[in-house]
This record gives sequence, C-alpha cells and structure tokens, in this order.
Amino acid sequence: MLDAGIPFAVYAAMLGGTLVGQVLGVAVDALVLGRRVLWVPLVFSVVLEAILGARVGAARAGHRLTPRERVGISLRYSAGLLFFSIPLGLWVLASSAAPGTPLGNGVSARDVVVAGGTVLAVATVYTAVRTALMGLFDRRRAS
Repeated sequence: MLDAGIPFAVYAAMLGGTLVGQVLGVAVDALVLGRRVLWVPLVFSVVLEAILGARVGAARAGHRLTPRERVGISLRYSAGLLFFSIPLGLWVLASSAAPGTPLGNGVSARDVVVAGGTVLAVATVYTAVRTALMGLFDRRRAS
C-alpha cells in the first residue's frame, strides 16, 4: 500500500492503461487517421489511465474515491511517470551531444530549461485532466 491507503495495484493498472492507450492511439492515428501526431496516443492513454485509476482505485479502496484521493493518485502517478522518463530525456540530450561538449550540436542550457518547463506544464495539464476524468469515470456508488 502507498500513502492514503491506495494499493500499488491501482498504479500498476494505470500503467497498463498507459501502455494499451498508447498502442491503441498509435494504431488509430496511423491506420484510421493516416497521421503521426503525438496528441492521439496521448488522449487514448490519459482516458484509459483515468478509467482504470478510478475503477480499480474504488474497488481496492472499498468506496468511491474522494476528490482528494483522485488528486493524490493522479499526482503520484504523474510524478512516477516523470521520474522514469528523466533517463530517456537525458539519453536524448546525450545522443545529440558532440564528443567533448556538454550539450553539443547547438543545444543550449536555455533549450534544456525551456524543454523542462514545457514538460512540467504539459504534465500539470495532463495530471489535471486525468484527475477530472477519474471523477467522471468513477461510477461506483458509495456503500
């Protein structure tokens, strides 16, 4: 169990929703829409995360999730995604760096700060949307 009485299984289910949502989103984007844009898999991902977070969370908690629980789950989940994505971001920066230069190939410290700020802004909006969707998808009646 993690703090607030939310079991780890809730976060595991949400991660499954993330992965399935991304695959479905990529398939819909490429096969149905004929595009390759980031927002389609992102939308599928956040919707499935919210559904699974709300439903599995309510089932494991034994009650409909409170707004505070939904916010806590969504915040911790986003923090976990960001934490595990940092190595990928660093790898992307390192792979574009020329040997012997800290940020090579025209990547400046300002670029890194702007990219970091953008990632945090997107993560904030993504977390807020997921939290709101969790409230919509939590149809379980209070017992």
